Amino acid sequence: MISPHPTRWLLLLALLLGPAAFAQTTQISGTVTDESSGEPLPGVNIRVEATQIGTITNVDGSYQIALPINNRTLIYTFVGYRTREVAVSEGQAVVNVQLEEDLLGLDEVVVTGLASSVKRQNLANSVETISARELAGTTTNQTLDGALSGKITGGVITSYTGAPGGGISVKLRGINTINGESQPLFVIDGVIASNAAIQNGINAVTAAAAGGNASSQDNPVNRIADLNPEDIESIEILKGASAAAIYGSRASNGVVIITTKKGQAGSGLGVSFSQSIGFTRVARLLGSPDYTVERVRELYGEEGVTAFNNSNGFDLEEELYGNTGLLSTTNLSVSGGSDRTQFYLSGQVKNDDGIIERTGYEKQSIRANVAHRLSRIATVDVTTNYVRSEARRGITGNDNNTVSYGVVLSGTPHFANLLPDADGNYPNSPFTDTNPLQTRDLADIGEVTNRFITSGRFGLDLFSNDSQTLKFIAEAGADFFDLESQLYFPEFLQFEPADGQAGTSILGKTANLNYNWRGSLVHSFALPESDLFFTTQGGFTGANEDRDTQSTVAQGLIGGQQNIDQANSVNTNQTRFFRQDRALYAQEEINWADRVIGTVGFRADRSSLNGEPDTYYLFPKASLAVNIAEFDFWTASSVDQLKLRVAYGETGNTAPFGSRYTTFGPLAIGGITGVTINPQRGFADVEPERAQEIEGGVDVSALDGRVNLELTGYFKTITDLLLTRQVPSSTGFNFETFNGGELQNVGFEAGLTLLPINNQRFRWTSRTSFWTNSAEVTRLDVPSFNALGGGFGATLGVIRIEEGQSPTQIVGIDAEQGAGTFKLGDAAPDFQMSFYNDFQFAKRLTLTVFGHWKKGGDNINLTELLTDLGGTSPDYFDDDDGDGVTNADERVGALGTSARQFVQDASYFKLRELGLYYDVPTEYLGATVAQQVRQLRIGFSANNLFTITPYKSYDPEVNNFGDQPVATGVEVTPFPSSRSFLLHVNVGL
Repeated sequence: MISPHPTRWLLLLALLLGPAAFAQTTQISGTVTDESSGEPLPGVNIRVEATQIGTITNVDGSYQIALPINNRTLIYTFVGYRTREVAVSEGQAVVNVQLEEDLLGLDEVVVTGLASSVKRQNLANSVETISARELAGTTTNQTLDGALSGKITGGVITSYTGAPGGGISVKLRGINTINGESQPLFVIDGVIASNAAIQNGINAVTAAAAGGNASSQDNPVNRIADLNPEDIESIEILKGASAAAIYGSRASNGVVIITTKKGQAGSGLGVSFSQSIGFTRVARLLGSPDYTVERVRELYGEEGVTAFNNSNGFDLEEELYGNTGLLSTTNLSVSGGSDRTQFYLSGQVKNDDGIIERTGYEKQSIRANVAHRLSRIATVDVTTNYVRSEARRGITGNDNNTVSYGVVLSGTPHFANLLPDADGNYPNSPFTDTNPLQTRDLADIGEVTNRFITSGRFGLDLFSNDSQTLKFIAEAGADFFDLESQLYFPEFLQFEPADGQAGTSILGKTANLNYNWRGSLVHSFALPESDLFFTTQGGFTGANEDRDTQSTVAQGLIGGQQNIDQANSVNTNQTRFFRQDRALYAQEEINWADRVIGTVGFRADRSSLNGEPDTYYLFPKASLAVNIAEFDFWTASSVDQLKLRVAYGETGNTAPFGSRYTTFGPLAIGGITGVTINPQRGFADVEPERAQEIEGGVDVSALDGRVNLELTGYFKTITDLLLTRQVPSSTGFNFETFNGGELQNVGFEAGLTLLPINNQRFRWTSRTSFWTNSAEVTRLDVPSFNALGGGFGATLGVIRIEEGQSPTQIVGIDAEQGAGTFKLGDAAPDFQMSFYNDFQFAKRLTLTVFGHWKKGGDNINLTELLTDLGGTSPDYFDDDDGDGVTNADERVGALGTSARQFVQDASYFKLRELGLYYDVPTEYLGATVAQQVRQLRIGFSANNLFTITPYKSYDPEVNNFGDQPVATGVEVTPFPSSRSFLLHVNVGL
């Protein structure tokens, strides 16, 4: 007998098993549409439950999928819509599905690892999400960070100044450091982006740094302002350590993850054009006191009387701050995609004038995002963004040379007409050494930034079957910007000859390069015949940052010359900054039928900024969520979700650059240059600060998702604080940095989102947020000290770091309480609330209102002191208490004996955004146009429409010392805030 050939056996086996194999699946087809409009939805993700089998809908919303015979459930997910599960009946071949808009964000996807994400309903910690519509759908904010104001539950966002272009300080969940980096980490499409605030060098003219607070007082612009809010799809704010631990030693201040827009798979070509145009005006002027000839004579003498009689109603404050600035923003985007390639292209041109003439902010931005499936198992995503911005902020804030507009104005009566004559000649001010109008009109103060941000992501499906997948993900990106500031003060300006070096030119250049990369393996496994789903990931990351800042100050310029080689003296400084970080990470997520979700993980970091750059520091995380409403015993049909969650995590904050080294400084003796040792000794054993936080909360969703409540409490301890201590003079040094002390934050956050009315005629969406935080220095290994940038000493009020007290307490002298210093207030608010309401009428007319309430929190108002001393306070001659002594005399009389009058309540309620839009029916445009125009929307909006506050200055949101970690709310004649009004036209093709 002859045995059959092996290939014959294989053929026979295929013939026998083939029909059975084909019988294991059923081909399902159908269409997915919007429940409200009936329009098809392209790009909807459809997968078979508990498997890796999936597909997407095409341009007309249709799809096909092979459904296993032993699994009859399909899950439909789409961004902005609620997830829907459909059980397919035996023999059913067509499944048409309608999806409902996810107005409350219950099914949105949230980042939980460096290479993974989960639905919000399964999240075990508190993560704030801001959608594209919340960010840019109501009005056009000047910058991205400005658009975030009041929208982050648990955040304290403060403008340094009202100047065009920024900057803004963002602090999440209280004070997390005293001397370290205080801003959150910004990650844009996987790129660790720079948010550096680079000074423009104007302190060389103002001498604002003479008090030792370096150049933090020139109100620099944050670089995150470069981004175009219209390009952003969503922003996730990882506030707590349990969520932010995936970023390790960079994450103590939280992480802001920004995802930009991409084309939708299965969609056709879409073109969107928008134009916003409007104007901005000063929000509030202080006004003038009630002058009379006698009062003017008493304050300013006969020269003042002459100016008063010749004023003819002139108002210097209105002249300086009363400019009506034109605002214009143009956006154009093109997007689309097939099942293999998706793209998004955009461009923006922005031109915003300021409320001070010759100030403004301009920006041009282009972006290209492309995602492509190379094969069945390989994908690649590339994002690129080029930005050119120009900021002209003028010269405001503190100064010691009476140069800045506000300081000069405080000592100049507003009736002083300092305008030029018919020949363009400006008079010298008889009241100060500066004519602010001359400085405004003839000095050049500007900076230009060119920035390029790019990232790439490569995904490879190494293995896949019905129950598990193994993926390799490689990501890399870079952020480079070149900033150049040019400032020129001609020799003929009134104040220039005062130092004997008339004519000043300042040139600053900064080149900054951030680049990072990441490699990850992600394994997903659905345990057969079980409701257990595992996601395992691990990998490595690397990040470098290289910054080179140079500043050249030339004084005593030859008349009409700006080149620095035409000056009597030239001073050049250069600062090089470099850091190198490396990390390993691993994480395990376990999901049991969406009922119990647990996560454990760690990240190990090393950094060149640490004393031991090769030592890895471990940052663990763990979390647990229990969805009680998913259990079989749950019978309350009105409650869709009841989730209990608890999470723990640790994050770090590396030491400032150079802390581990003793540096040298320049020295000149008898015309011979050399170097000298810095009096601050390097600390070779410096370690990162460490934040340990535990948070717990409950999430409730009821009435078919129309009510959503989130409650979160947290307790955070920061140890190994970066402090400075004195050392014995015998060492040859005065100070050194070291790790010591402890800081605690305790807070509570609540969010209530409602959909009270939702029908074809009217829809009302409401979201209210509440948050509060209490901080305390629980251990301090050095004597109490004044915070850097916390003020100008106890005589005027200053933020004091003291064991057992809030790190933002304000102390000062107070003769009524005796000798010494006493607590007079606290810069931290008691609580904050925000109110977002969106009303839609007949799906055409939309009204959006966003308000923000900050209760408590004190400022140190030194603008009022300067106006009192200069005789220009609006209530200078008033006598509120009727004791015969004017308000100004009482306040000035207390100078040197009490600082209480400078510490003022900075509570406020602001109507931050108001928008009214109408979607014009395309049939109104005529048949021909209607075939081409997908959407036509027109509208009106306003920013910062009004502020209610007891604070006695331009705006309670202010800080003279920029992004200093603890300092906030110190005011010295800032650039006033403004309100803006805009008209909008949006066209979609």
